[in-house]
Amino acid sequence: MSSRAGSAIITTGRRAAGADALADARPLLRFTSIATARQPHTRDATFIGYIYYGLTTAASPSPPMPASVEVEPEMENSPQITRMEFVYGDDDAQLRSLLDESLAPRPPDSLLDLAIPLLTPDSRLLDVGCRDARHLVPLVMRSGCTGVGIDPVERNIDRARAAVTAASLEHRIEIRHGVMEQTGEPDSTVDVVWCRDVLEVIPDLRAGLSELARVLKPGGSAVVYTVFATPRLEPREAAAVNQPLGTVPQNLERAWVEEAFSQAGFRIERLEEIGTEFREYEEERTQPVSDSLLRLARLRRRREEVIRRFGKDKYDLWEASLHWLAYLLLGKVEPVAYVLRRA
Repeated sequence: MSSRAGSAIITTGRRAAGADALADARPLLRFTSIATARQPHTRDATFIGYIYYGLTTAASPSPPMPASVEVEPEMENSPQITRMEFVYGDDDAQLRSLLDESLAPRPPDSLLDLAIPLLTPDSRLLDVGCRDARHLVPLVMRSGCTGVGIDPVERNIDRARAAVTAASLEHRIEIRHGVMEQTGEPDSTVDVVWCRDVLEVIPDLRAGLSELARVLKPGGSAVVYTVFATPRLEPREAAAVNQPLGTVPQNLERAWVEEAFSQAGFRIERLEEIGTEFREYEEERTQPVSDSLLRLARLRRRREEVIRRFGKDKYDLWEASLHWLAYLLLGKVEPVAYVLRRA
């Protein structure tokens, strides 16, 4: 419709409805001008149609004004749209099914199998950092050897002794205070050393490894399980766990630790890359990582209460501890097991 025809309609509207109707229509005129300005090619027809509607109905009650119908612009095939199509355009059913299949990860207790072939009923086993004797007891039971467990933490000593008593192994296992750097064992009296999750917290690793070499008989073995930081562990993440957990940052560096083995007189006889297997095994069964993350979320939501009741150091300790299993599952730290042989 031409602009001249529009003027005729406006004039007719004024005569029919009067000045008041035109005044009532002014907001409609402004609204229509803005709405139709987005589509210049349809401006005249839409503009005139809404003016006509407004002038002929403004003087009496009427249904709500119909919404402006806009023609959606054609979407450009931008890189972001392409990316969204890639992200959301496929349910990836085959890939999801593949990832739902277990890879049959080894259980944590499979680590015992590294030590059992090294032990006989005549062997003397030293468990450095025995905690609650959860590894010492089955090693002694399965091999028939005698054992000594040392730990610096009083609570661990009590728990280890209780476990030994429960297994009726008091005549074959001794539990006492000690640390890696000072085991209290005579020279060359130990056949096998078991050392799990200890290297990370030893301030003087060379001294600790030299002590193990001292107490081992010539040709004796040490089964050592430890973890190393990977490039996935960000510096801020490392700082957040190292200090609260007492971890020595240098002892999370693989090259440094393996050099320390060599300097203490050990050679690496066997190496097992554990990776995420132990975590996968337990997560498939009891979901300990999920439990840790749930506790972490609750800890953070109750931060002020926890700090008020238990102290900031305790809060930091639990926050770091609750990250640890997740970091193992995510590959931010990677476990490795060694069988070392004393020269």
